[in-house]
This record gives sequence, C-alpha cells and structure tokens, in this order.
Amino acid sequence: MNIINRFTLRTILGLSLILPMSSIHAEVTKEDKVKAAIVFKMTKFITWPQKKQTLTLCIIGDGSINSELKKINRKFSLGRRISVTHKAHTAPLEKLCELIYIHNADNKTTQAILNKLKNTPVLTISDIEQFAEQGGVIGLYRTGSRIRFAINRGSAKNSKLSISSQLLDLAKIVE
Repeated sequence: MNIINRFTLRTILGLSLILPMSSIHAEVTKEDKVKAAIVFKMTKFITWPQKKQTLTLCIIGDGSINSELKKINRKFSLGRRISVTHKAHTAPLEKLCELIYIHNADNKTTQAILNKLKNTPVLTISDIEQFAEQGGVIGLYRTGSRIRFAINRGSAKNSKLSISSQLLDLAKIVE
C-alpha cells in the first residue's frame, strides 16, 4: 500500500473516531415517536372540506422525526390512506398536501410557508417554538416530560378545517 493510500485510510479512520455518530445518523428519540403518534392520531379528529381517499402528509425540513413520520405511510385513518412524502418548502404545497409537518425551518421559511398556505385546506403542524402563535394550525411543545399541543382556532377556521371538540378540549387554544 502506498503512502498516499495509508494516509487517506488513517485520516478516514481518525475522523470516524472524532466525529460523533449522531452527526452522521440522526438518533430517533422517544419524543420523536410520541410526536409522530400524535400527528397520526390527530388525523382522526380533523375534517377537511373535501373528502379524499388519501391524505398526503408532506414533511418539510430534516431531522430525526422524519423517519418516525415516514412510518405513518400507508396507514389508514378513518378509511383514508395516509401517504408520507418529503417536499421542499418551495413546492406547490397547497396542491400536493393535506397535512404539512414543518421541522427545523428558520423563522423566515416558516412564515413564507404559512403565508402561502393561508386560507387553504392544509393542516400545518410543527414542533417549532410558538408555531401556533405564529399562525400555524397545531404547534407541538414540551412541558416537563410531556408533549402538549396548541391549536390556533383562527388559522384552522381560515383553512376551513373542522377540529373535533374532543381534540380542542385537550389543547391549549390560541386565537
């Protein structure tokens, strides 16, 4: 083995020991599993203006929760099949998605998405801090060891989404 190949091999091995594995593969947490389960369960308590056979959940952004959300793919919610896909925030989301989960997006991108989807029948969900207060329909947040959610009733109404009173009773309501 020549000197250059040895050096390259040693460099790669050295970097693999120095760089944490979490930077290579995002670690799925229990919190991610809970959030994904909440997203799935919520589809059973929300009515869209048009009854479609398939609900498309579009994921925007990258993070460890993505793999958990993708596990919802092909599951059924009240007779509707859920299809999960990853989309860029610049895609025509209002035409492609019934639900959108926004993860790890900056404030400017989040606001651009919410402005684009204003008054469209798309359920926006995120774990971004103060998401419902910023105009998203459902914001997931942590209180101690629990995941809670806030619902922006004004955003839901503008999106023509009907949210069950059972779900509203469990939520922090934002106007």
